[in-house]
Amino acid sequence: MLDRFASFLDLHTRILLTTHENPDGDGVGAMLGLARYLKTQGKDVRIVVYPHVPDNLAWMDTEAWIEAYAPEGAPAELAAWPDAWIMVDASEPKRLGKLHAAFEATKAVRATLDHHIKDAPQGYDVEFTDATATASGELVYDLAVPRMGLPLPKAMADALYVSLVSDTGNFRHSNTTPKVLRMAAQLVEQGVEPARVYQNLYHQDRPERYKLMGRALEGLRMSAGGRFGLLAISKGDLEGAGAEYDDLDGFVDLPLKLKGVEVAGLMYENREGLIKVSLRSRERVNVNAVCRRHGGGGHRLASGCKVEGTLAQAMATLEAEVTAQIDLDCC
Repeated sequence: MLDRFASFLDLHTRILLTTHENPDGDGVGAMLGLARYLKTQGKDVRIVVYPHVPDNLAWMDTEAWIEAYAPEGAPAELAAWPDAWIMVDASEPKRLGKLHAAFEATKAVRATLDHHIKDAPQGYDVEFTDATATASGELVYDLAVPRMGLPLPKAMADALYVSLVSDTGNFRHSNTTPKVLRMAAQLVEQGVEPARVYQNLYHQDRPERYKLMGRALEGLRMSAGGRFGLLAISKGDLEGAGAEYDDLDGFVDLPLKLKGVEVAGLMYENREGLIKVSLRSRERVNVNAVCRRHGGGGHRLASGCKVEGTLAQAMATLEAEVTAQIDLDCC
């Protein structure tokens, strides 16, 4: 697949990289790594995200390559610029958020580089997906190393290491393969400092985040006989805590720390008035099956979707569906 991707890249000169809205460590790390590779191949590259790069990831952008997308008046310019638009680390174009209009309008070849489960490409001209990969950054590493050699540039090595730690939960999740650990070791040998990366990623919180966490945990809902733990956060909760959407990062994992919980969920009212749902499974429950019913997706143990309606309606629907999935898959 990566040989085919490399041949695809050879055909294009101006390449635009984007990822899903509210970019995460794998999306940002993989884009920065891919951009570095493309620049060594003489390509013109832009990276555009919506709404912005979270503060704890911004340190990776050492040369200020990443642009935050401002939808007002910008879709036509952005759509016209590339001859190839690559969506990195996202299974469907609609996950672009406000960037989706420009993606639909572009005359560029539209492609995806991804590791998420999907039945078939939807909205892409060409697809480069390997669902066996742990992270999109793993795909970029496997693309770049045979063609660039080692060592990789320091900023590129940092970015790809962040991709790996983000999607493996610091090598705690079941997708932590021997290959990924060997890859991480090679990156450390090239100068990545795990302790510094950890500080940059996880020790950058604001007090408002913990005020919001307190509100969320106070409203923790347990259902399915204690097997499903759900956190629901309203716009009022965000405003009351003085928090921002970025402060929600990692909240979905909190209920999994409780004994007996098989699935953890987080839902909140997003900027567009929809209910954003994230689900995480301890090991046995296929949460991707639940999210796909609502047009979402991801991985078997970590998936997301958006649903219409009120927060209360979404909670009732998801509690029923997750309970049924738990009964089907494990216990």
